[in-house]
Amino acid sequence: MEVHHHAHTSRKKWTNYFWEFLMLFLAVFCGFLAEYQLEHKIEKDREKQYIKSFAEDLTFDISDLVRQIDVCNANVNAADSLLLLLVHPEKEKFARDIYYYFRFIHRSRPFTVNDRTIVQLRNAGGMRLVSNKRVSDSMINYYKDVDFLKWIYDEQIELKRSLRPHFDKVLYARDFSKVIDTANRVIKPTEVLKLKPADEESLNTLMLILNNIKGINQGTRLRLAELKAKAIKIREYIVKEYRLK
Repeated sequence: MEVHHHAHTSRKKWTNYFWEFLMLFLAVFCGFLAEYQLEHKIEKDREKQYIKSFAEDLTFDISDLVRQIDVCNANVNAADSLLLLLVHPEKEKFARDIYYYFRFIHRSRPFTVNDRTIVQLRNAGGMRLVSNKRVSDSMINYYKDVDFLKWIYDEQIELKRSLRPHFDKVLYARDFSKVIDTANRVIKPTEVLKLKPADEESLNTLMLILNNIKGINQGTRLRLAELKAKAIKIREYIVKEYRLK
């Protein structure tokens, strides 16, 4: 006679389920941590690349700001010279200088800086990519100053343009064309140049505009020097903070 034994399936203890759940949780959590660390490293690497690029922008800006300050000095000197020569009792003797300074001072160009990094940051999602608040605040303030200088330069361009309608009161077109070479450089020709006999009102109008050009260049010069000092300070800080080479 056969005896049949019933198979009994042993039930898992709750501790088995707990350890299985814990191991699964730890596996998922470790994967999450690894992914987070990778993303964090990528973000930090991107941030450092942006900061390095910004430091390079500042290096170029500092050099260009020095040149811009020199241009302001040249504009102030040209305005001063014209203000003296236009009322000189023998100004005809200084005709070449007057033509030269008028040709030089009415030239203008917009104010620009190296903004490739800030443009890239804005396109990439804004300043959130810069984790150092002092650096991000410095960048924002720096470009606020840049925007203000652009506005001043726009004003200066308008002032310089306002000179042109009055040139014919004191200058001859044929002589004005001689104060520039084929490379578009302002020069002092060796030949004798002539001035038109200008009335007092015409001279007064020119001198008022020249005084304004002188004043705005003096103010611009101060702003440029402040921006240059700020660029140097920011660059020194980020090079040290991010250990840039």
